[in-house]
Amino acid sequence: MHQVRAHVEAAVLTRARQDGDFRALLMTEPHAALRELLGNDPIPGLRIRVIEERAGEVVLVLPRPIEADELPDELLDYAAGGNAKDCWWKFNQWAYKQDWMP
Repeated sequence: MHQVRAHVEAAVLTRARQDGDFRALLMTEPHAALRELLGNDPIPGLRIRVIEERAGEVVLVLPRPIEADELPDELLDYAAGGNAKDCWWKFNQWAYKQDWMP
């Protein structure tokens, strides 16, 4: 999931740098901008916030913390895709790092 997000973000940023109309659409209607760029909106149920950096400032985006009872995206991808061996290995690596595990 992280690789997909990074790929989409790179495509969005490249297009926004090259196309002022797309940049304006991205700022006002991000879902419409994604539909224009990708042909569909891959995350229609989620809120998208676009923040434009200003001169003399840096914007850092912190991912939301994952709750102890919530699987990270890469494990959910395995569960949906069905690679049982890799899924079990990744789950064990993740689970034994959590405080709630014995």
